[in-house]
Amino acid sequence: MTLPGDDGSTLSADERAAARAFVARCEVRLSTFHRIAVGLLSGAGLLVVLPVVARDSVAGVLRSLLIGEIAVSDIALAIGVMAMLAVPVVALWLLFADLTRFYFHANHLGGEGRDVFTPRFTLTSLQLPSDELGADARAQLAARRTDPRIVELLVPANDTSRRRVDRQLQVYSGLDSGHDDATRARGLFELAASTSRPLLDEVAKVEHGMARHVLRLRGLVLRYVKALLALLTTALAVYAGDAIVSGLDPSDGMTVDGGVALAAVVLVWAPVVVLAVTSPVRWIEKLMRDDGAPSTAVADDPDLTYVERVSLRIAAVGWIAAAVAMVVSSTDDATDSQVQTMGLAVLAVSSIAVVVAGFSGRFRSLTRIV
Repeated sequence: MTLPGDDGSTLSADERAAARAFVARCEVRLSTFHRIAVGLLSGAGLLVVLPVVARDSVAGVLRSLLIGEIAVSDIALAIGVMAMLAVPVVALWLLFADLTRFYFHANHLGGEGRDVFTPRFTLTSLQLPSDELGADARAQLAARRTDPRIVELLVPANDTSRRRVDRQLQVYSGLDSGHDDATRARGLFELAASTSRPLLDEVAKVEHGMARHVLRLRGLVLRYVKALLALLTTALAVYAGDAIVSGLDPSDGMTVDGGVALAAVVLVWAPVVVLAVTSPVRWIEKLMRDDGAPSTAVADDPDLTYVERVSLRIAAVGWIAAAVAMVVSSTDDATDSQVQTMGLAVLAVSSIAVVVAGFSGRFRSLTRIV
């Protein structure tokens, strides 16, 4: 037995059952995707707790640089410390931006002489496919959809709620509003991206939606890992900096020897954070090579490497500022000779680490400007 669809397609009973089963299977897969996204959202919220806990350490380091006479080395160190703090902040910012874009995207309402875009949640509302019922049943369903007792579930039967719905719909010119409650309900259905479409259209829509979820989720997981690594690396550096300034007199500010030690912390942090934010892509490349891929282009993917492109530039600013502070502090006559030797040694080792990172391809993503 074959059943005609609204779009002119003809499906047998078995084909229609297979399409329904596929849509149901996709709904289960989508729920799995969203459980992963919710886990990342919860984890991102926990990542914010660490800077709150470490706020005293950050304040102590910055206070020591801004109290007393401010020298060139203090300014350079302040820039280095701010760059150090900026890397995890930017990584978290990009992570939250990705989470927002995962859950929301544009809903294009075209046709009938209109071209309206509205924001929609990634999971749309659902309506029964338009070709699942016969003509009589469709007419009965259409009547039920305009039943005031049902419409009031979406548009409460009071003037305050009606005005609120009208204001919401009037923002997006082209949506139905202001005539009666059934019209308002249709406008809200459109705002929720709820459309009755043929079953095959529903299958095609789900297929494209699944692909969008997979592509966005892979980037989201990578950005979460990079943000976590950047945050942990920076937290260790901040705690090390706090240990340096904790022994200083708060009224005296940063000493020359303390400036050398703090510059050393930033100089060590910069190549380590480069290693941290570029490692996830390296791990994926190694996995692909282990599976037999002769070469990979993961490091050239602009979506998967955006965090490191931004982080590497910030880390470069921090490294240069710390190097300037180290040179200025180490050449100061008040610097202890042993501290001077150790500081210059750290600068040399850090410079070698940066060069090695460059030759090993850690900065390859910087060739992309956007």
